[in-house]
Amino acid sequence: MKVIKVSAPGKLHLLGEHAVVYGKPAIITAVNKRCFVEVTPKKDKKIEIVSYDLKIRKITTEKEIIVKTQDAQAKWEIYIKSNDIPLLFSITLNPLDFSIIVIGEAIKYFKKSLPFGFNLTIKSDIPIGSGMGSSAALAVSVAGAVSLLFSNKLNKETIDDIAFLCEQKKHGFASGGDNAACCFGGLIWYRKETADLKIIKPVPFGFPKSMAKNFLVIHTGTPTESTGEMVSIVKDLYKQKVEFVESILSSQEKLVRELLCAIKSSDDTLMIRIIRVGEKNLERLGVVSNLTKSFIRDIEEEGGAAKICGGGGKKRASGVVLAYHKNPELLKDIAKQRSLYCEYVMLGEEGVRLE
Repeated sequence: MKVIKVSAPGKLHLLGEHAVVYGKPAIITAVNKRCFVEVTPKKDKKIEIVSYDLKIRKITTEKEIIVKTQDAQAKWEIYIKSNDIPLLFSITLNPLDFSIIVIGEAIKYFKKSLPFGFNLTIKSDIPIGSGMGSSAALAVSVAGAVSLLFSNKLNKETIDDIAFLCEQKKHGFASGGDNAACCFGGLIWYRKETADLKIIKPVPFGFPKSMAKNFLVIHTGTPTESTGEMVSIVKDLYKQKVEFVESILSSQEKLVRELLCAIKSSDDTLMIRIIRVGEKNLERLGVVSNLTKSFIRDIEEEGGAAKICGGGGKKRASGVVLAYHKNPELLKDIAKQRSLYCEYVMLGEEGVRLE
């Protein structure tokens, strides 16, 4: 058996984060930051997992992986009824637990034993906890590599199914949108109708270059809260104020549909309005910190727009902010004034692939 090398991209929500958990549509794009996974067969039955980014490794067995995955499933089933955040955290308490669960979900999906042991190494360009889909890309790339131990082709539908089961264990009420973008790549329209029915459609027109060059990703820092915690905060708010949250979700759905028009027509003015209103809706849900709000107001005052791109964060940092301005140099100046790192990322990148 040859060495297997698979990679998957990170992602950015152009719009629809949080609302997508409740069956509303989202437009999500894959970006040119990737997670790389390599599986090297061994003669013994041991599985060694190495993360170069975290500088840790773990040796385990198929039996231990299966037990860990079963335990994760049992805890997750309790969590979705209780919304018990510490219980959710306990599922992936150790840094390599998530990778172990991905392997376990692949074993369960194919209903086969691993043919041999292997070393699995992970390297990623995607910042962890930033809202750029680091866990989704990891789930997709590991699921892709391990699936090739059972099958002779990279089946994206299968990989996406496995990755979604894993994202649930990491984030609790996962929508499946992140892993879909990381798996299929490009610019996608995503909507979860039910747990078993998801609409994943490539947007039939690409991102105009004239608009794509005006986007910058600005890093506000890693949030104190996890994505799962932020999703649970919105869930609690929904229970307390159903009509209030429903009005926000409906507004986001309308904006997502308008966003398609803005992209297709290369309408800068419409794009800026949509991003501004979408961000205000996210702030109303309580997932954006005061520090991040202040920074976004600076961008708006200069004629641009910006929004968080993941679960967000309430206390200080809110992960990455996707900013848009007809003159992106102004965005760089604003970020520099706040000592924040910013970068240009390519949108609509290729999904999971063999390297």
